[in-house]
Amino acid sequence: MQMLANNKSERKNWSIIRKWVLGGIPVIILLSSLMHDLYEWSGNNLIVGFIAPVNESIWEHLKMSFLPTLLWWTTGYFFFRRSLSISPAQWFTPMVVSLYLCPLFITSFYYTYTGAFGIQSLFLDILSLVLGVTAAQIIALHLYRYARFNRIWLYLSMILILLMFVTFIVFTLSPPDIPLFKYS
Repeated sequence: MQMLANNKSERKNWSIIRKWVLGGIPVIILLSSLMHDLYEWSGNNLIVGFIAPVNESIWEHLKMSFLPTLLWWTTGYFFFRRSLSISPAQWFTPMVVSLYLCPLFITSFYYTYTGAFGIQSLFLDILSLVLGVTAAQIIALHLYRYARFNRIWLYLSMILILLMFVTFIVFTLSPPDIPLFKYS
């Protein structure tokens, strides 16, 4: 009887987490879209430029989903950590996977339609964000459910978040002279 109660509780917890992560897709997309103009709205504040695009390069646009994804997952953790007994490693490791997959997807998608097919399209630019966020969230949710992460993964995740943030800062201040960092 206890096993059935645990199963029911686990299914309920999974349902809540699933709704949170998938419900984050439109929220992250909306917040990411707002990030596009945040630097300009701030009066070109350098600190804001560390988390929001400062120009139209592909690299700078990769920042758009970083903060919204980080905030969404972190908020979810603080909402559910006690009531659903969420392990920090189990929660934040998939979040980091999402943080890294979204820019990877956006970059791959962008260079496929521009480089391989020679297409320039605002619609496809926006679609790359939508698909990138969606794919990243779905894969992170899958990892949350089926993979098991321990404290070492949590430490690695925190290092990777910091690395991504520092990389955004460094390449905002001193972008390399390669196409990914050039803008028109």
